[in-house]
Amino acid sequence: MPPMSSRMSFVILVLLIPGCAGTPEAPPASPSPESAAVETPAPDGAPLAAAPPGDASPALVAFYTEEQARRGQRAFRQVCSDCHYTSEFKGPVFTDVWARRTARDLYRELRRTMPDDNPGGLPRQTYVDVMAYILELNGYPAGSDELPPDDQVLGSFRLTPPEEDPGR
Repeated sequence: MPPMSSRMSFVILVLLIPGCAGTPEAPPASPSPESAAVETPAPDGAPLAAAPPGDASPALVAFYTEEQARRGQRAFRQVCSDCHYTSEFKGPVFTDVWARRTARDLYRELRRTMPDDNPGGLPRQTYVDVMAYILELNGYPAGSDELPPDDQVLGSFRLTPPEEDPGR
């Protein structure tokens, strides 16, 4: 039997996240106007990244808080770690699948497939909190605004790995 690609492995891992009993839903925070992001093409076909409005060069924008990542870590430990290790969601396993896709794509995939026994059954805020934890595991910077469970905002962030971001 041929070995699985890392993309296939991640898809299988995402689909196997156990019934994630939710943590209490926290009220979503609204990003400040200064932190709103727009997609800006990078020169020479480089990956896209979220850039602050009015910024001519692409830059990785911090789009979750450390506290949000801590909530995500607690939720991951409570409901996901029975079957998953954090190593399954960081490094090449993560970036091979999610690099250059949007945070909205990840959010929708998590809500569509998790928890395995009740897809979409967690509070929306819990999904983005777990996403914040996954982003932290992958070296994305924390900032002063929480990642909200809002499709429009999430769609404005490309998951360009921090080490590939030309603005850093």
